[in-house]
Amino acid sequence: MMASLEWIFLGPVSYSEALELQARAARQLAERGVPQLLLMEHPPVVTLGRHGREESLRLTPQEYDQRGIELHRVERGGDATFHGPGQLVGYPIASLRALGRSVPAWVEGHADALRRVLSRHGIQAQWSAAYPGLWIGQEKIAAFGFRISRGVSTHGFALNVDCDLTFFDTITPCGLDGRGTTSMAGQGIQPPPMGILAAEVARELASEFDLEPVTAGESLGAVRFSKA
Repeated sequence: MMASLEWIFLGPVSYSEALELQARAARQLAERGVPQLLLMEHPPVVTLGRHGREESLRLTPQEYDQRGIELHRVERGGDATFHGPGQLVGYPIASLRALGRSVPAWVEGHADALRRVLSRHGIQAQWSAAYPGLWIGQEKIAAFGFRISRGVSTHGFALNVDCDLTFFDTITPCGLDGRGTTSMAGQGIQPPPMGILAAEVARELASEFDLEPVTAGESLGAVRFSKA
């Protein structure tokens, strides 16, 4: 019997709450052994990875606050990243040991899955190992930044669907000067509704890692995400 990937699309979720949801999912992974995929959107937020440089932030903390953009330093790989409305953010919580995957295979597997989703919508993106992400020429359409602790993955990826790309002007994305950012809409594609796209991504990721996608609401043992 094929192992399951429980997934859920939560819509808009604050970044602070997303961190709490990941921690809860990681605890439940230890108890139940079932990988989970949390899909959502965030209000405007800039995150700086554990090796991130302050120079990648183009505004002062006060200026970010004035523009309604939160700032968070987080325990993931990568440098500065922006998340905001119109961007699909995914947090896969899984044991790489249980799945039999190395860290490079885990990261590139996510890139391959998102690349296939984009291809179905007429967008051809390429993975770059030198500059981790999915790229269309010199423009990044999907970013990846995982944290692997004791073999368990948290944090994840962000796919630009139909977001305000001017927000990326407030950072040096991933610390790379001279490169831009694009989105599905920016490539002239009319993206599907976010919930439908989330389901596509969940199915493709499950297939990539030989798992059966199960929406969280269909399983009595699934993670319940209350707002209380």
